[in-house]
Amino acid sequence: MGPEQSLDKIVRHLEKIEDDIRQKQVSDAEQVHHTNRFTQIMVAGLALVALVNLYFVGELAHEIGVLIRNMDRSVVHLEEMGDQMTGMRVHVQRIGDSAGRLPIVVDQMASISAGMQGVEEDLDGVRGRMQRMSDHVDVLEHDVELMTGVFREVNGKLVHIRHNMGQMSNVVP
Repeated sequence: MGPEQSLDKIVRHLEKIEDDIRQKQVSDAEQVHHTNRFTQIMVAGLALVALVNLYFVGELAHEIGVLIRNMDRSVVHLEEMGDQMTGMRVHVQRIGDSAGRLPIVVDQMASISAGMQGVEEDLDGVRGRMQRMSDHVDVLEHDVELMTGVFREVNGKLVHIRHNMGQMSNVVP
């Protein structure tokens, strides 16, 4: 075998290696493309889920605010009713005192006054329960605000992961 034949054999072998390298580069580029596409789809899906969750948390926070305002109005109305009942009880007591010469009227007024006392105590109990409910709603509103912050943090981390994945995909030749 002459030097020309050996040189031709080496050149053919190098050409075959070059073709193999090019095919491998094309295959690697396709894999990188598919990996990048999958990563983008996953990050977009996670971001979409985070945004949907954030939307629902915002809606929940809004509804809780409406609920608190309505409960505050109810408490004000109950307090007004309690004040009116106290005024009525005072008036009934005055009438009873003025009608001291009429024993039947006095007895009836005393029982009405006692009944008003029971109603007033019931209203005090309702006021207390409404205040406890308002306190629980305040705690719930605080928890929703914390959840909103966590979802925003997760969203930021997803954006950071997407950026890092994009940087990693640029490394492959």
